[in-house]
Amino acid sequence: MTLHHRRPLLAALFFWMLALLMLPAHAHKASDAYLQFSRDGDRIDLRWDIALRDLDAVLDLDANADQKLSWGEVRTRLDDIKAYALGRLRLQGGRCVPAETQAPAIENRIDGAYLVLQMRAPCSAADALSIDYRLFQEVDPTHRGLLRAEAKGAAAPVLRSLDPSAGPVSIDWAGAQGAAPPPSFFADGIHHILIGYDHILFLVCLLLPAVLRRRDGGWTPVRAWRDAAWPMLGIVTMFTIAHSITLALAGSKIVTISSHIIEPAIAATIIVAALDNIRPVLRGRRKLFSFLFGLIHGFGFAGALGELELPTRQFVLALLQFNLGVEAGQLAVVAVVLTVLLALRSWRRYPPLVLHGGSMAAVVLATVWLCERVLDVKVLPFS
Repeated sequence: MTLHHRRPLLAALFFWMLALLMLPAHAHKASDAYLQFSRDGDRIDLRWDIALRDLDAVLDLDANADQKLSWGEVRTRLDDIKAYALGRLRLQGGRCVPAETQAPAIENRIDGAYLVLQMRAPCSAADALSIDYRLFQEVDPTHRGLLRAEAKGAAAPVLRSLDPSAGPVSIDWAGAQGAAPPPSFFADGIHHILIGYDHILFLVCLLLPAVLRRRDGGWTPVRAWRDAAWPMLGIVTMFTIAHSITLALAGSKIVTISSHIIEPAIAATIIVAALDNIRPVLRGRRKLFSFLFGLIHGFGFAGALGELELPTRQFVLALLQFNLGVEAGQLAVVAVVLTVLLALRSWRRYPPLVLHGGSMAAVVLATVWLCERVLDVKVLPFS
């Protein structure tokens, strides 16, 4: 099959990749819960913070369907919530059973409301603790439990990212007695970019015109892959530098901005980037705007590490690993999409179908996200 005949297939592949952005996905903040274990002898105190939006998705807590959870709605379902959550957390193979020590409470954070469960579990003073964490496993494969475990008198906490589908993990309490480095958050950085479909869609919008050049009011394909890759590298670098800055500022809680502002702003950046592919609203200043837009997107990555309240050294190492993971995931997306677009660039239908058609699809989807986030309503079943 010649390249000429393969181009329609490649175009179909591109639109299939674009359609993946419209499948069940998390265009909002990633689903995270926070667990804090504190061990004193043969007793473990546990604090578990679970986002109400995630509990509502699985238990349908919004009784009056007004898309706003009240304390009354949550309070009447507390038994169901505790049964659901505790049924998905097993310590030492079920031999350590957490019991409630304080009444559940709701805590409002920058990214929404969380239900706080505080419990205590009698456990033998073993060197390791087995944790089988399966919260939301059946409904949300992207969910992670971010664990901080600390033994009394320890120099540094043990940190883990708990994948509900990965099976039991073992926490070595002895490792907490020294200043052990944090485990790699590199994989979590990759995870966060790959499930951040709004971030991916923004990158796709930047990539669509990279294989073409505006000339005499029209479009012509670039001659060599370098002509597309090097300018695109500059744009992605500016985006990377910017969101690395705000990721560090927000993760360390130096600057905090509500997700009610950041999430609509991210959707708006997608709309502007997509419209620029149809009519040059950015007037050639895509590097500058990529930097400015990257500042906004960085806040969208930032929540998880800040909530763990790590010692400075561990926070810096975890933040570096997480950010490198984000960059690796981002570069993987850019490499795959740019390869497909380079193969399509000489196709005569690329400008009207791929560039304009793909950009209009992005505008429509991002506009729906924008309306959902500004009006706090749910139009799409997956956003």
